[in-house]
Amino acid sequence: MEAAAALTRAASRRRGPAARKPGAQEEPGRRPRRRRPGRRTREEPEEEAVFREVVHFSPDPLPVRYYDKETTEPVSFYLSSLEELLAWTPLVEDSFNVALQPLECRQPPLGSHRPRTLVCHDMMGGYLEDKFIQGSAAQSPYSFYHWQYIDLFVYFSHHTVTIPPVGWTNAAHRHGVCVLGKSQVAAVQNVPAFLRYLTAELHQRIPEGLVLWYDSVVQSGQLKWQDELNEHNRIFFEACDGFFTNYNWREEHLARMLGQAGERLVDVYVGVDVFARGNVVGGGFDTDKSLELIRKHGFSVALFAPGWVYECLEKSSFFQNQDRFWNLLERYLPTHSICSLPFVTSFCLGMGTRRVCYGQEQAVGPWYHLSAQETQPLFGEHKLPGDGWGWVKVHCCLADSWHGGSSLLLQGVIPPEVGSVAVRLFSLQIPAPHKIFLSLVYKLEGSTDVTVALEVSMGDADSCHVGSISVLNAETGSRHRPRPLRVPPTRLARWASRCGQQLSGGWIQRCYEVSLRGCLLRDLFVNLSRPPGSQEESFMCRLGEIQVVDAETLLAPLPQVQSVTISQVRWQPPTSEVEGPQGRLRLSCTLHWSYLLLQARCFRVHCWEGARGREPPGPEKPTFLGLAFVNQYRVVDLAVKAAGPGQEGRVEFLVEPVPREGFQVSQAEWGRAALVYSVPL
Repeated sequence: MEAAAALTRAASRRRGPAARKPGAQEEPGRRPRRRRPGRRTREEPEEEAVFREVVHFSPDPLPVRYYDKETTEPVSFYLSSLEELLAWTPLVEDSFNVALQPLECRQPPLGSHRPRTLVCHDMMGGYLEDKFIQGSAAQSPYSFYHWQYIDLFVYFSHHTVTIPPVGWTNAAHRHGVCVLGKSQVAAVQNVPAFLRYLTAELHQRIPEGLVLWYDSVVQSGQLKWQDELNEHNRIFFEACDGFFTNYNWREEHLARMLGQAGERLVDVYVGVDVFARGNVVGGGFDTDKSLELIRKHGFSVALFAPGWVYECLEKSSFFQNQDRFWNLLERYLPTHSICSLPFVTSFCLGMGTRRVCYGQEQAVGPWYHLSAQETQPLFGEHKLPGDGWGWVKVHCCLADSWHGGSSLLLQGVIPPEVGSVAVRLFSLQIPAPHKIFLSLVYKLEGSTDVTVALEVSMGDADSCHVGSISVLNAETGSRHRPRPLRVPPTRLARWASRCGQQLSGGWIQRCYEVSLRGCLLRDLFVNLSRPPGSQEESFMCRLGEIQVVDAETLLAPLPQVQSVTISQVRWQPPTSEVEGPQGRLRLSCTLHWSYLLLQARCFRVHCWEGARGREPPGPEKPTFLGLAFVNQYRVVDLAVKAAGPGQEGRVEFLVEPVPREGFQVSQAEWGRAALVYSVPL
């Protein structure tokens, strides 16, 4: 790490930049202005905004910091100097870098007095494919998905002010994990006072924010790693929320720190370099040796560069190696619990070899989009009771998906002496509403007679009732397996339209309704049962989606996407001489819209050419362009038909909201705007 580095919480909940209207436009009811060459005007019919553009090939300058200079794709950025930091002012482009996903509730909370786990992500200088806010076509990218074991995520780079790429913040927040960036501090004699000021201001503006100090500079101003908290660096620890030690410690360092830390034992994050550089206790697949000693003394841990499994080992075995690494650490990493509804996940890793939307293929080809990562389960391999032949393994798989780019694969063998196996996928701590709806999308592969069902365990033994029966007693135990709904309620048609059906690709959806009183949802299981009287049964079950939703929220009306605007238009000529002057132009532009972001999981952006109404002619479907996790999207190099002299071309953009409850909405609730373009006269 760099000298005198302070780790600060990225202000992902900061207010967005001051709103400004993106492009010339007319207010509703006013007569359109007379169009001049190069100027854009907007006509506003009752249900659709129409923008007009004269095609020209002069560059439309965009702020270099916010956009890739070749493609104009929005990118995450860092600040290289204190001068850049002081000169920064919010622009509308900053909205791309604000996380849509709020920090989800989880238990135990970060502020609880217990040892914590911090992951410091340092990979080849940072800002690689993860800098592309709307995703990229990266093949075999790095993915982190063991979020249920960690409390804090630090994005590290060798820049003065590191701002975590927004995709990491969205993925972490979806799992209830706080994200921190990094900065340098000069003038060491003033640092303690600055840290106290920074910490106080951060707590006032972002109550869950943290400031941590890294063990590098000592009180005298020398760059001198101590590998422990001691009298030479304690002044920095006392001025902020925590201390991150260097990595070359031994057990005697840990013993000495017990007295230095006092009651703030868990605020000391003992550094572990997974690359095992220097004189360390253990790294690589021996990292568990370091964690054993750290937890023995009651400290928190800071895992530095666990991407070692990706950088140093075979890419083709990345998922197996990553699961092996975290499985070795599991006994030192307490599991966190989800504590809010709705809970919806398709197990997508934010990457894949194709894009799938509810069983329908949308696009073929590799993609990588961290913001699209869904809530991940508990992974691992477990032995079943009996003669030792029974086992079950849970791992991610890119080979097939129901929604997104991946699914969850459960493989195993159920021996004759075991009737069923319940695989715990999620730890919950959710006060249950009066009625919940659950959904499971799955499919069995190969020849097997195994039965698949959802199970949920309950807490609060003295008061919990399911229907009219108390579930927590010696006879029934705390686990409940609800019965599938054969006829879903008609009032929930938008959520339950596929329940009980055989879906495309062999997928099956089961829906469940559970009435509860005084219950606490504790764990979510998938139960796999072999038929009575059968012998050993092997299985391969692929999970595509799980939902747990408060029934009341499904009845609430959804807002409509409104005020879609088109701005920052850039045209490029046909890419080859073969296409000629009447070939395909390349269009880039920025879409903005209005929507209550707390009600959206994300937005799917589509387009079609030539449509002049609410629906396209014939069976044509709109073309999927990409996902947005804010209320704007940059369309990049969209091929559109060139308009001839005296003619107009037309392309319509559609913005589909994805509710937090995870169902599809009708096109009547989508937002839309059209761009009509012509060549200069």
